[in-house]
Amino acid sequence: MSVVAPADSTVWLACHRCRAQYRVKNLFALKPRSRTACRHCGTSFVIVEMPVGPARLVEGRPPGEGPLSNAMADRRGSAESKGFVQSFTTYGEGGTLLGIHIVNVLLTLVTLGIYYFWAKVRVRRYLFGQTEFAGDRFSYHGTGAEVLRGTVKAAFVFGVPYLGLSFGPQLAGMDIYARTLSGWAAGLLLLIFIPVAIVSARRYRLSRTSWRGITLSFRGKTRDFINLWVKGYLLTGLTLGLYYPYFSAKKHAFLTTHSYFGSRSFSFQGEGKALVKSFLLPYCLTPVVMSVPVAGFLSMVSSLMKNPGDISAIPSIGATTVAGLAAAFLLLRLLWLSYGLKEQRYFWEQAGLGDASFRFSATLWPYLKLKALNVLLLLATVGLAWPWTTIRNLRFVVNHLTLVGPQNFDDVVQDYDGAPPTGEGLDGFLDTGFDLA
Repeated sequence: MSVVAPADSTVWLACHRCRAQYRVKNLFALKPRSRTACRHCGTSFVIVEMPVGPARLVEGRPPGEGPLSNAMADRRGSAESKGFVQSFTTYGEGGTLLGIHIVNVLLTLVTLGIYYFWAKVRVRRYLFGQTEFAGDRFSYHGTGAEVLRGTVKAAFVFGVPYLGLSFGPQLAGMDIYARTLSGWAAGLLLLIFIPVAIVSARRYRLSRTSWRGITLSFRGKTRDFINLWVKGYLLTGLTLGLYYPYFSAKKHAFLTTHSYFGSRSFSFQGEGKALVKSFLLPYCLTPVVMSVPVAGFLSMVSSLMKNPGDISAIPSIGATTVAGLAAAFLLLRLLWLSYGLKEQRYFWEQAGLGDASFRFSATLWPYLKLKALNVLLLLATVGLAWPWTTIRNLRFVVNHLTLVGPQNFDDVVQDYDGAPPTGEGLDGFLDTGFDLA
C-alpha cells in the first residue's frame, strides 16, 4: 500500500496490487503498523512508515511478508511519485504456439527424438520474442546444436559415472556392502551435480538472451554455489525442513546478485527470516492433514482384522482411503501454492536493477484460478492444451511484473562474451525445473 502526501496535505492510499486509490480523511489516524485492506481486491496491508514532506510515497507490505529495506522503500516510493514505472507485456498466443508444437512433435518423431533439442529452442525463442519490456522485445540466441552438444557432454561427464555407480555393483555381482557404498557415492554425485546444472544452465541461458542488443550474463562461481547448496541441503534435512526458507532465500540471492544485464548487476536484499511465518503454516499443517486419512485407513483395517471373514468392507475401505488421500493432497496443494506465491512475490520485490526495483502484484485468488483452470484444460484435452497453459502462465507473470525506479539503460554496455552450452544439457538431463518453456 502506497501512501501519498501532496503539498495540500490531502492523503491518498494506493493499493499496490490493483492500483485502486482511496482518500484518507484523517491523516492523524494513520500510524506505523496500522492495518487496512483494499476494498476492491481485498488485499490486507500494513503501513510501514508515515509520509514526510510533500509528494512522498511510502511503501506498505502485506502482513507476513516482511518489510522492504528502508533504502528500497524510499527508492520505490520516490520513483512511483515521479512516474518511473515500466511494465512487461507478452504478445504470445496459444494458437501460434500450438502450430510450433505440432511441427516440433512431428519432426521429433521422424528424427527419432534428435529434433527435440531444436524444438526446445524454437519454443523458447518464440516465448522470449513475444515478451516485451519498456517497448522492446527480448531475443533468444541459443541453437539446437548447442543444446545437443551440451546434452552429450553432460551424459559423459555425469550420466556415465552416475549410472556406473548406481547399477555397476549389481551387474558385477558385488556384495551388499559394496552396493551400499556405491549407492551412497551415486547420491553424493547427484547432490553435487544438481547445483552444477543449475549454475551452468543459468550461465548459458542468460548469455543467449538479449534486450536492445545487450546480452545478459551470469558470473557466479560454481564452486561457491555447490558449497551453498550442500550446506543448505544438509541443514534443511537436519532441521526436518525448517531451514528451507533460509536456504531458498540464499539460493535466490546468489543467482540474482551474480546476474548481469550488460555491465549492470542485479541486486537482492531479501532474507529467509521474512518467509518463516508464511512457511510455518503449511509446514505445521502438513502432518496434521496427512494424519487424518492415514488414521481413518488404520481404523478401518483394524476393524476388518477383528472380523476377517467380512470381505464386503474391503471396497469401502479402498474408496474411503483414496478419497481421503485425494482431499488431503488437494488441501496441501492449496497451502503450498499459497506459500509458493508469497515466496515468489517476496523474491521479485526484493530484487532490483541499478536504482530500480521490481514489483510483483499477483494475489492468491487469481493465482489459484490460473492453476486450477490449467489443470482442467490439460486433463480435458489430454495434454493438448499445453500451448495455451504455457501462454497463460507467462502472461500471468508479465502482467503482474513491473520495474519501478529511474533507470537509464543507455549507460549499459556489453562486456561479456558468452558461456558454453554444457550447462543446458546438464539441466535438461537432471530436469531441475529451471526452464521457461
